Amino acid sequence: MRVVIDTNILIDGSGDNYNYGNRIIEAVIDGRLEAFANRSTLKENKLIVGRKIEDEEYRAKLEEYFDKVQPVAHGERLDVVEDKEDNKLVESAVGARADYLITSDKHLLKLGQYNQTKIVPPSSFWQEFEEEIGEGWGKWVDNFMR
Repeated sequence: MRVVIDTNILIDGSGDNYNYGNRIIEAVIDGRLEAFANRSTLKENKLIVGRKIEDEEYRAKLEEYFDKVQPVAHGERLDVVEDKEDNKLVESAVGARADYLITSDKHLLKLGQYNQTKIVPPSSFWQEFEEEIGEGWGKWVDNFMR
């Protein structure tokens, strides 16, 4: 599954190993998800993480994550989001042919979808991801009933 992850998800993942952002980052690190970003998004990610994340262990995890992020060439410039800074995320998603753009940003979430990319908050993404890999509620119920 191909994803583009907004910076706010990386920041939200700090301090809580069970946070959806943290789970998503771990899924990228262990190869269950493919993450993509264009050069400008990745630069922003690293800059903000450097400023906002003080936890050295989490920062090291994000460095592992950054090593797994696959580059997306700059493609067509888009102007589809109210907050113009967010267009680069949609551009990354289009360039990567991403299945999901994962964000907590209300301007992006308002789009809901762009081309084939669903734009969803981390909790919705995680629920769909678990169902797809067979680890959602259905598996829990099956295990509980045994």
